[in-house]
Amino acid sequence: MKPEVIVSGQHTDGRVSWEVDYRRLLLTIRLQGGVTDNDLSDGIPRIWQRHPEVLDCSTLVDARHLTSDGNYGWRGLRDVSREWKRFAMGRDVGSRTAIVLRDSLLAKLVRAVSFDYPGTVFRIFFTVDDAEDWLAMK
Repeated sequence: MKPEVIVSGQHTDGRVSWEVDYRRLLLTIRLQGGVTDNDLSDGIPRIWQRHPEVLDCSTLVDARHLTSDGNYGWRGLRDVSREWKRFAMGRDVGSRTAIVLRDSLLAKLVRAVSFDYPGTVFRIFFTVDDAEDWLAMK
């Protein structure tokens, strides 16, 4: 059975939500409001569990509406990294991840975390359009 063209879901009152566009092979993850380490640790891997075919997708993380209210930090980001490695098992070589931020200070955190994904090319953007253009150049 072929999946719908676009599927979506959310975790924790919508602080973590996602959309998988199978036509464009694009996973979009939206982080908004006061995301916590637990939101990251539980919510992000749940996407891969429900939709294992995202391994073939590029990823766009839209964090423009993320706030510091949830006090997310290294633990949540490292948990996601560890779970991704377990899921991908090295099959993510050459994949692309675009992260859209509105805060340049978060860019440093993203750059530090990107080293946990040696097979993936990370880029930081400040508009979704620029991120989607880069992902489409694959």
